[in-house]
Amino acid sequence: MEADKEKIILVADYGRSGQGWLSYMLCYLLNARFIEPYDLLKGRQYSSSADVLRLTKGNLPGRDKSNYELIVKTHEYPASDFNLTDKVLLLCRDPRDVAVSAYYRYRVMKQQEPARNFKDKISFLIHRLRLASYLLTAYRWQKYYQAWKNIKCQQIRYEDLSLKTKETLKAILAYLEVAAKDSLIDEAIAKFSFEKLTGRRKGEEDTKNPEFRKGIIGDYENHFSKLELKIFNLICAKEARKRGYLIQ
Repeated sequence: MEADKEKIILVADYGRSGQGWLSYMLCYLLNARFIEPYDLLKGRQYSSSADVLRLTKGNLPGRDKSNYELIVKTHEYPASDFNLTDKVLLLCRDPRDVAVSAYYRYRVMKQQEPARNFKDKISFLIHRLRLASYLLTAYRWQKYYQAWKNIKCQQIRYEDLSLKTKETLKAILAYLEVAAKDSLIDEAIAKFSFEKLTGRRKGEEDTKNPEFRKGIIGDYENHFSKLELKIFNLICAKEARKRGYLIQ
C-alpha cells in the first residue's frame, strides 16, 4: 500500500551536507519515521546509533503525531515524473567543504570496506588522488543541484542550519505548516547535537568514522591549495553562487 504523499517529507542533498542530522531532528519534532534507503534488499543501515534509531521510529511515547509520517532521504536525481510528495527540503553545503569531506570519507571507506563492484573500484581510485577527488565532487555537485532546479523545494543551507539551528528549524516547520513549542525545538537540537551524536567537540576528527567528520564550516581553507581552489571554482562557481556561496 502506497503512503499518502501528503504525509511524506523528502530531504534531498548531494551528500556530506548534514542530511542525516536534519532528518533526525525533524523525526523527533514531528514524531515521524526515518527512512534511509541504502541497500534495502540487504537490510543495510548507516545510522547505527541505538539512541538515534530509538528516537526516529515515529513511535515516541506520550507524543502527538503530526500530519507527516515519513522523513525520507535521498542523494538521487528527481525522476522526470516526480510526484512522491509536495514537501521537499533541498539541503546544500558549500561545495568546497563537501569536497574535503568526501575525500576523507572515501579514504576511511577504503580501509573499512572492500570495493564491491567495478564502480566502487573506480571511485576509490579517483578519490585516492586529492585533486581528482575535488574535481569529481565539483562536477557532480553542480550537476546534482541543476537536476533539482525544476522541482518545487524549500532550500536549506548547511551553514544556516549549523549557525542558526533553531531559527532554521522554525523556518522549516513554517514551510511544513507545523507548530512546535520552543522547548521541543530546543530538546531536538540538544538530543542530536554534534557532541551528542559523536562524543566529540566540533572540529575534532575521528579518522575511523566516515559518518560525521568535523561538523564545522570553512574547513576547506585548511586543505585546498590555491591551484586546486582555482580549478575547482571554474567547474561549479556559477551554480554555487546561485545557492548563496561567494565563490570567486
